[in-house]
Amino acid sequence: MTAVNIREMVNRALAQEQRSGELRSRLERAMPQLHQRLDIHGEEPAETLLAFVSSYIASVPGCLMLVTAASKRLGFYDYAAPFLAVAEDFFLAPPSELDEDGGLMALLDEAFLAHRLLEEINDRHLQHLGRPLLPLDMTEANTIAHHLIGDTKATRLEHLIQFTADRLLHKEHLWEPLKDLPGSQAGGGAHFDGESLGAPGRAVRLRLAEARPV
Repeated sequence: MTAVNIREMVNRALAQEQRSGELRSRLERAMPQLHQRLDIHGEEPAETLLAFVSSYIASVPGCLMLVTAASKRLGFYDYAAPFLAVAEDFFLAPPSELDEDGGLMALLDEAFLAHRLLEEINDRHLQHLGRPLLPLDMTEANTIAHHLIGDTKATRLEHLIQFTADRLLHKEHLWEPLKDLPGSQAGGGAHFDGESLGAPGRAVRLRLAEARPV
């Protein structure tokens, strides 16, 4: 997969969205609920969210390239390669649980699976080894994407992520030899959120829950 391929997919999906307005309509219907969870900047909230979706999808190849380069530099590419291959396959051969219409919503699902798999691998390394494996942090962006996809479908995709991660990291004794791998330092690397992935003047951030009186 190359960045050019992803850009072409996004451009085709954007053209389809221009014709159908399908995702915009879905977002506008969900806007009351989304405003409770997201702080959406810009005069047109739907445009802000569409810009986030496009950038979130387009960031997949860059993240995979970053992980590939870092793992080769630090000497654990052979270990990271299977995770990268599965993340790519979510785009190249989407699982049957996903829509196949090629629109922005379908690409958002695929990007969510790819980004969340890398995040899950990082989380498990942090839990077992005290440090992340990969030099990127997609936590906020993935949570925003979860809300845009919708809790019901996003939860199904989360189950698929858990199953895939369990399959890749199914042996508990795997962790002992991994302690000698360099990995990434906690807090370092690239950080992606609704501001860095939004268009200028069109940021979307998680809305912190207000404290409720007891």
